Amino acid sequence: MTCQIEEVVGSDESVSAKQKKRDQVVELDSGHRVAKLMQQSGITVPATRETELHKEVKEAIAQMEGNGVGRKPGQTAIRARGWHEELEELKERFKDVELPRSKDGRRRKMLSNVPSEILQDPKFARFLELERNLKHVRKRTGLIEELLQEQARIDALDLEAHAPDIPEPQRTATLAKIEQKKTALQERLDNLKGHSTRDEFEFFKNDRKAYATNPPLLMWDHRNAEPMKAYKEEFYPEKPLCLLDIQPRHPLPYALTGAELLFFRMLTTTIWQNGGDNLTVLDRIAPGAFDAVTSKVPSLTDPRRGGERDIRDLPIRRLTPEMAYGLTKAWLDWPFRPNLGDLIHRGSLINDAASDGGSMPRRAFPRMGNG
Repeated sequence: MTCQIEEVVGSDESVSAKQKKRDQVVELDSGHRVAKLMQQSGITVPATRETELHKEVKEAIAQMEGNGVGRKPGQTAIRARGWHEELEELKERFKDVELPRSKDGRRRKMLSNVPSEILQDPKFARFLELERNLKHVRKRTGLIEELLQEQARIDALDLEAHAPDIPEPQRTATLAKIEQKKTALQERLDNLKGHSTRDEFEFFKNDRKAYATNPPLLMWDHRNAEPMKAYKEEFYPEKPLCLLDIQPRHPLPYALTGAELLFFRMLTTTIWQNGGDNLTVLDRIAPGAFDAVTSKVPSLTDPRRGGERDIRDLPIRRLTPEMAYGLTKAWLDWPFRPNLGDLIHRGSLINDAASDGGSMPRRAFPRMGNG
């Protein structure tokens, strides 16, 4: 059953955990959209029940309507980390300590003007360490945002090239420009030191593309109002909880029969649980399945529908309902697909092999009865 799920009541503890894993630029932009909807509908949340996200978005909107000072939704945001709160506490603790700086703004190696009792305080050493961390994070965040902006320009050109009314000469020239920019971006990524910056770029890139898909992939971004804040002290035993509003809805236009739904469940479960970053995992289910099946699903290569011109660039986490439905239909139309019994057996073998490596769950398919 397909459902519309909306968070009616939540807590900052659960929200902050989600935000730490998500691009804050996307989260703020989503919050900005919801704030506009709430304003248009006359919906307000009591001040004591506003989440931190809602407060931050309201503050940003007020700044935009005022003197324009401050970070606005859509601008670079530093990804939340566990030590940020610790740094703020240490800043308050050592706010009266004057830290000498050289003319170019860097700290002197010798903090000769700092009292010795402070220099010997382990908390002060930790404070300096975290400040260095923050400086490094700001520099890396700026670089990642620069790369993301270049990716956004490539994506805009890709949409332009897929416009139905674009003249063929212009389309050819646009595609050539895309390849040139993609090559230049890839060279920059290849020259990055370490994997963390590149991994973070890929994570944020897919976050933003998933949000830009129409409609956005995450149901969280479909909300019409921000949830009200609940406090863990309001529950027994004390813990952060949320209240969900779950409403069944008709699955059209992606309705499946009972047999199709069974194959859909087995196919998607295998795709998501059997490793691989993209749909080449289909070849692990049946040799040749990747080329045979994906070629019959136009949305996979259409950027207007969340796809990528090269299917290998489309991560599994960005598959849309339309794509999953198309894959199921294409799989059922493929004359060389394994029969149901072979598919179940093959899925078990794949999972057994993966389980031996300790990297994937043992069973990807539901247990079947004798009927």
